[in-house]
Amino acid sequence: MKSVDQDIVFRQYLSLLPRSVLACPLVNYDYDKLSEYALVKSMILATLFRWRSWEEIEQGIRAKPAILIELELDSISGSQLSRRLAKLDTSALADLLGSVTKRYWMVRGKTAGISANIGILKLIDSTHIKLPQNASTWTAVSKDSSGVKLHLRLAVASATEVFPEKMIPSTSNVADIDAVNYLIDAEYATYIMDRGYGHKTKMGGWLERSIDFIVRVRKDFKVEVLQSRTPTEENVTRFDLVSILTRPEILRLLEFTDKEGSIYRLLTSRLDLTEKEILDMYKSRWYIELFFKWLKQHIKLDHLFSHSPKGIWNQLFIALITVGLVEIMRVEKQSTQTAWAFYSLIQHYLLEPWEKVQKEVNRKKKPSRGRQKARDRPIKELDFGENFAIVSPISKDHFLKNN
Repeated sequence: MKSVDQDIVFRQYLSLLPRSVLACPLVNYDYDKLSEYALVKSMILATLFRWRSWEEIEQGIRAKPAILIELELDSISGSQLSRRLAKLDTSALADLLGSVTKRYWMVRGKTAGISANIGILKLIDSTHIKLPQNASTWTAVSKDSSGVKLHLRLAVASATEVFPEKMIPSTSNVADIDAVNYLIDAEYATYIMDRGYGHKTKMGGWLERSIDFIVRVRKDFKVEVLQSRTPTEENVTRFDLVSILTRPEILRLLEFTDKEGSIYRLLTSRLDLTEKEILDMYKSRWYIELFFKWLKQHIKLDHLFSHSPKGIWNQLFIALITVGLVEIMRVEKQSTQTAWAFYSLIQHYLLEPWEKVQKEVNRKKKPSRGRQKARDRPIKELDFGENFAIVSPISKDHFLKNN
């Protein structure tokens, strides 16, 4: 079979995908044509090309000979992809995401995180993914709504770099606290969580495993105050050393008020942190909110091809693997662009040589002069095109005057 130019962007991108167990001949013994490794590649490319249906994926791949060569296929069908995705071993994809994560940290190298004292942060949260009514037989949230949850651990490598390290999906009726220990490993990092994770039994387990955390707790969360300290930050009202009563370890309780007057109580095992550092670390939780928003808008995570349980779980893992590979490529290419800008760039150049991407990155762009002050100028007369439209112009000023 013909080979694909190694310099083509999509070929360089897919070369970063670990071969894993999905490429093992024994795993693919029953599949003469489409291997499981090629199946995963196909779904990754579907994400990058923004194909929205099985038919569109089929047509997109068949129309691009270079992709057929990369997948080692003569042809492909959407129904074939649909059937195989629903049967794919989800645990193999979870392992594959783990391998992608290891590769990222190998490429990224040592990092101090947000700062030398704060270190690397690992944010934990979940997001709801709405499903159509034909999935309501097992994903119903109410009589009118269906969906699943994506529980995620997002590493903050620096102030501008994040990476989706680990994920476990669930039906929407699973509480966040019931999924949290699937995402926490005993390694050097500080875990940041919102109040859905503020549970004493879980905290006891984290303390026993020497896991550092900052978690928001509810106002009725009982603690014993061991030592009070006068806060120095303007919006901080408490900065005490406390015990959660069920464990002997000493923790720090910080209470602050936001601009709207809402009160937040943060409990942390990090006694070395200042008030400002704790506040900054908790604010970094918005990285994961932005990440979820970006997944739904640009990866189209709210538009799933398959609605069977394994089909859904597999699509969620493949979406995160897709994002992870983009970030690895960005780091390897030493791009100074943001992850989002780099992702958009390679989408436009997937079938082009890498040198074209480099040329675009290095292209001198006309500097913006910023927003210019409006000058007094005559109002330009609009061309309404009355020859091919019926127009009766009216502005909002008309209604304002009437009111």
